Amino acid sequence: MSGSGHRYLEQLTDFGIKLGLDKIRFILSKLGDPHKKYQSILIAGTNGKGSVACFISNCLKKAGYKVGLYTSPHLIRVEERIKINGKDIPSKIFDHICTDVKNLCSKFSIEMQPTYFEALTAVAFEYFRREKIDICVCEVGMGGRFDATNVLKPILEVIMPVSFDHTEYLGNSIEEIASEKAGIIKQNSVVVSGKQLQGALKVIRRVCKQKNARTYFYGKDFSAKFVSSDFPYQQRLNFNGIENLKDVSIRLFGKHQVHNAAVAIESLLLLRKLGFNITDRAIIEGMGSSVWPARFQPVMENPLVIIDGGHNPDGIKSLKKALKEYFSDSKFIFLVGILKDKKWEQMLKIIANLGERFIFTKPDNPRSVPPQMLASWMKELSPEIPVEIIEKPRDAFEKLIGINSKQPGIICGSLYLAGEILKILKSRKF
Repeated sequence: MSGSGHRYLEQLTDFGIKLGLDKIRFILSKLGDPHKKYQSILIAGTNGKGSVACFISNCLKKAGYKVGLYTSPHLIRVEERIKINGKDIPSKIFDHICTDVKNLCSKFSIEMQPTYFEALTAVAFEYFRREKIDICVCEVGMGGRFDATNVLKPILEVIMPVSFDHTEYLGNSIEEIASEKAGIIKQNSVVVSGKQLQGALKVIRRVCKQKNARTYFYGKDFSAKFVSSDFPYQQRLNFNGIENLKDVSIRLFGKHQVHNAAVAIESLLLLRKLGFNITDRAIIEGMGSSVWPARFQPVMENPLVIIDGGHNPDGIKSLKKALKEYFSDSKFIFLVGILKDKKWEQMLKIIANLGERFIFTKPDNPRSVPPQMLASWMKELSPEIPVEIIEKPRDAFEKLIGINSKQPGIICGSLYLAGEILKILKSRKF
């Protein structure tokens, strides 16, 4: 049952996305600028932000800090986006702070009414202030420059690999998108960058130079090597950067998570240089105990079902690589649902030759691509592969696990679909 906080946020979606930080700054100033009461780390980029935010916050917690974590989107409940030391904001407190924000904003003119994301960001920052956190690990919602989270003055900025996403807001070239993401870089700050395409790399370097920021790039200043994998339990890596760490174990799978782990470790070592008391042991323990749902996550063993939230071509490429790593010769049964603002034709092209059969469904979101469109495109790509349309994700999931096949089931295409399936799994009696 949704509480009053959920209802308030839902009615805000009609105001649409307005570029600019004036509104969020105004709202936060009326709350007493909660975001200025603690230190922060800001993480932008297209893929891997959530995993890195999870790694960093968990290691800081192991080091004894009180850590606020703000991420998006959520998989099941909006409260998941706002955590302290790994625990979601309690629903009662969430409703209470939402009411405070609502009452505050009711006095403002129509053009100062927040969007859903602006209001939620204000709630998160205020909750962290009330709970007196030491540091906030914050994932940028979309873009960077005009994202509501960019009111923070971080001690460290992380830019994950930049690829095509939200092109209607961020631009149609890698350079334009990278320029939006690099909008989080502040004067004289410290920047850690994941592996970038040449165009994005040039833009990030240029902005860092303009802002006199100290930079640490994956592949040049730090890197990680995959050592071994014991799927579905852990994989191991060796890290080389400011310092070296050997035999680090993580519970997130795929080579892309080795890259994400490297970005997180380099960031933590830089925080140590900036005065944080983070031991090697806190890093090893924090990395090894980090879990982030719907990232190549095995959710059933018999039949084997893996949920992956990859929702753009690069995310789907990472999924494909991971499938080839762990199941070299297999074909798979795919359950797919995608949103319209994603490059869905490209996404399906990437996995077309991996399917034994495809089930297309419709995530509960007004922006979902009709499954009929996905199915007809797949028939063009691979006419010989059986294709089925099952509109309701619950029915589609029951069908997937009821198929008598030795092939693993893969659920992908959208974090919204991943969230719905995780919800179904929670309520299901096995």
